[in-house]
Amino acid sequence: MPSLLCLDLGTSAAKAALLDLDGAVHGRASCTYSIRTDPGGTAEQDPQDWLHAARVAITDLLRDHPTPGGLLALGLTGQMQDLVLLPETEPTPPAILYSDTRAVQDAEEIHDWLRQEGISWEEVTGNLQDATSCAAMFRRLTRTAPELVGRARAVVFGPAGHLARALGCGNWCDPTTAAATGLLDARTGAWSAPVARAAGLEEEQLPALITATGQVVGLTGTSAQELLGLPPGLPIVLAPGDAGATTLGIIGLEVGDDYAYLGTSGWIADVTPREGAEDGPVGATQSRAAHRLALASGGDHERDLRISALLAAGAAADWARAALLDGASPAVADAQLAAREAREGRGPTGLLALPSILGERYPVRDAELRAAIIGMGPHTRGIDMYAAVLEGVAQALAQAAGASAPAPEAVGEAPSPLAVTGGGAASEPWLRILADVTGRAVRAIDGTDAALVGCAIAAADALGLDHRIHPLASRPGGLTVAPDPSAARAHAALRAPHRALYTAVAEVRALG
Repeated sequence: MPSLLCLDLGTSAAKAALLDLDGAVHGRASCTYSIRTDPGGTAEQDPQDWLHAARVAITDLLRDHPTPGGLLALGLTGQMQDLVLLPETEPTPPAILYSDTRAVQDAEEIHDWLRQEGISWEEVTGNLQDATSCAAMFRRLTRTAPELVGRARAVVFGPAGHLARALGCGNWCDPTTAAATGLLDARTGAWSAPVARAAGLEEEQLPALITATGQVVGLTGTSAQELLGLPPGLPIVLAPGDAGATTLGIIGLEVGDDYAYLGTSGWIADVTPREGAEDGPVGATQSRAAHRLALASGGDHERDLRISALLAAGAAADWARAALLDGASPAVADAQLAAREAREGRGPTGLLALPSILGERYPVRDAELRAAIIGMGPHTRGIDMYAAVLEGVAQALAQAAGASAPAPEAVGEAPSPLAVTGGGAASEPWLRILADVTGRAVRAIDGTDAALVGCAIAAADALGLDHRIHPLASRPGGLTVAPDPSAARAHAALRAPHRALYTAVAEVRALG
């Protein structure tokens, strides 16, 4: 059977895989690259490292996993919100990554410039905007490196777009990546001319936007042989950026689909209608704290990917095991949680905990917020506080999922379990806590290949192929945990007090 060659150029590595039209993965390979950081907020990568890693990953993959049925396409996805300047001649300067925070002054200047024009940057883009906006990054370069800006003939916004250009496809960007740049008008789905001017960008420097979930942007030619060792005539499909590709690979992109991620950070990602979405593009404070990323049009409806991200999920659990359980391993901590549950049953610990050891992004944006645990008494022990930290992560995710106190007969009656992926999904006690806090059944999913599966779906659809590549959550397997009705009602009653704790802790900090 012929294969789709999919490439995910992530933050730390290029990952390549071969998938057939039944969705089976026949091989994987990867090659890492480094990030240059410094205490001043720098986060940069060399675009040449992306190209080198792509070649190594693809070469190793095809050497170890021959494709007698041939290749159908090269699908591309990768990290988003990186600023890549494209000069007329080499070398390409370092790419500024999404985590670079040097453009604080420049973000403020863009806000001010647009306000003088009667424009709200956040109303235009549908998201809060700060130093990590590509618009702010470019404006900073006009101030600090005018010679680089003068050489730039165009920009792209991530390694997938950079590789597509290197393969001779021109300059392209998918809507999901574009929505993360601070330059896309969320109301029109086009680049915002006022924001581009405020950033110092010419509109003709911006890449073209694809109009489908995956789009053929060119064919491999001589450059593909030189760069990647691929034969000529292979369709090159630009898939959504990694957030969109991962979502597509886990749950699909239908309105109402959602999943939770419990890694070092954590989030709830859900697909929402663009028009009539709760609070509009930028509404109440909690809604503003979520990221809204455009998806390509689906049928008669415009859709957004809403990502409500916590800065610490697994990181908070790691901290709590070190600080409260004498450095216990995850397995030992799970055993202690199971023993606690056997003694006391399922239900709230009686403590309220904020997991915000690194500051917070959801349900509030507050870089200075710090964690807290309240409610300790004479019988409180370390395992109780550890459980409370896991409850705190679950409560924040429940805020994102819009969970509210369920009626007894409604507990667990969501149309499908909440898919949960990431390292935390391996913890059965944490899955039970998440089910109880959200009042919804949860199901552990191995999301290792999620972005590559999503890339393959986008590529197969773009080529009009008859395929059976399905999102991971639609496949059998994975532990499913149902909520305990009594525990779910008790946790739901704590939703408002837990949300109020963010404000209370911030106010106490301000007094200090």
